[in-house]
Amino acid sequence: MASNAGTAKTGSPPPSVYGTSFILGLSMFGISLAAGIYNSYVPLFIRHYIPNVALIGLIVSIRTLAGVILNMYFSARSDRTRNRFGRRMPYILIGMPITGLLFIAFPWQIGTAFLIVIDLVYALTSNIFYAPTVALMPDVTPEANRSQANGIINAMAGTAALLAFFIGPLLFHLGRQVPFLLVGILFFIIPIVMYRKLKEPQNVPLSKSVGLRHLWQAAGNIAHRADKTALWLLIAVFFWSGGESSVETFFVTYGVYHLHLASSVAVITIGLFALAYLIFAMPSGFLAKRFSRRGLVLVGTIGLGLAFVGIGFFTSIWPIRLLAMTAGIFWAFVNINGYPWLTTLTTSTNVGAFTGLWLLGSGLGNFVCQPAIGFLMNHWGYPSLFIAAGTLALLAAAAVWLTKSDRVQTGCP
Repeated sequence: MASNAGTAKTGSPPPSVYGTSFILGLSMFGISLAAGIYNSYVPLFIRHYIPNVALIGLIVSIRTLAGVILNMYFSARSDRTRNRFGRRMPYILIGMPITGLLFIAFPWQIGTAFLIVIDLVYALTSNIFYAPTVALMPDVTPEANRSQANGIINAMAGTAALLAFFIGPLLFHLGRQVPFLLVGILFFIIPIVMYRKLKEPQNVPLSKSVGLRHLWQAAGNIAHRADKTALWLLIAVFFWSGGESSVETFFVTYGVYHLHLASSVAVITIGLFALAYLIFAMPSGFLAKRFSRRGLVLVGTIGLGLAFVGIGFFTSIWPIRLLAMTAGIFWAFVNINGYPWLTTLTTSTNVGAFTGLWLLGSGLGNFVCQPAIGFLMNHWGYPSLFIAAGTLALLAAAAVWLTKSDRVQTGCP
C-alpha cells in the first residue's frame, strides 16, 4: 500500500508543498553549485601536481565507482535509521558540514599527497548525504505532488549549475579560495535550515534488513514481481542516463573536432540544451498533474532519441542548436518524472533502497555507455556519438513501453 505521503488527493499542491520543495531544493542547489565549482577547478589543481592524464583518469574512475557504491549503501542504510534527528537527516547533518570543510581545503594546496587525500575523502563524505537527500523528497512530499517537487528541486539545481558556470570565474578571479569558501559556508547553513524546517514522518516502519542486504532484497523483490514495471523502469534509466551523459561529455569535443567550431561556440550550444532543460523542469513536473508520468517519460525518451539522431545529420550550427534545445525539453519530461514514478512503486519503508537502485542504474549507464560510445567515435567517426546516444534513448523508450503503470502497486514492498 502507499505511504501516508502517497494518499494525498490530486489538485494544486498546497503552499506547504512549495515551501518543502524549496527547502529540499536548497540542498540540491548547494550540491550542484559545489559540483560545478569542483569540475571547473579541482582537475586543474590536480593537473598541476600530476601531469599524467591517465593517472588523473584513474583517480576520477575511483571517485565515480566509490560514489555509486556509497550512494547505494547510504540510501538503503537510511531506511533503517531512527534517532532523535530523524531518518535521512542524520546523514545530511554529519556529511554536509564535513564535506564543506573539505571543499574549503581544496585551494590550500600543500602538495600532491594533501590534494589527493582531500579529494578521496571528499568523494566519501559527499556521498554520505547525497542519496539520503534524494530519498528525503518522497518522504516529505505527497505522492501526487512529487513530480512538481522534483521539478522545483531540479530547477534550483540547474540554476546553481549556471551560477557556477557564469559567476564562479568572477569569484575565482577575486581569489581562488573565494568560491570554495562560499560553497563551504553554504554546506554549514543548508543542513541547519533543513533540520529546522523539514519534519520527517515518524510512523514509517523500519526496513527488515540493513545496508546492502536491504538493497539486494529490494532488487530481488523487483525481479520477482509479476508486474515488471519497476524493473523495466530501472532498465530504461540505464539507457537514457548513458545516452544523455555521453552527449554532455563528448559534445564539445564533437563540436571542435568534427564541426570545427570554436570551443566557446560548442560550449554555448550544449549550454542551450541545459538551458531548455532548466526552463522546462518545473512545467514538466506540473504536466504530471494533467498527464501520467508514464506518458510523459515515454514521449520524452522518444523525443530525446529522435532529436539526438537528428543532430548527427547536420553540420550547420543553427539546426543543431534548435535540436539541442528540443532535446533539452524532452529530457526535462524524462528526468523530472522518472524518479517520482519509481517512488510510487514501493512503500515509504523502502524508498531509500529504491533510490539506491535508481542511482545504481544511472551510474552504471554512465560508467558503461560513455567508454563504449567513445570507442565507437574512435572507430566509426564523431557522428556515431548522436546515433548511439539516440539509439540508447529509443531503447529506453522501448523499456518504458513495456511498463504497465505509474501508480503505486498495493502490497508491494
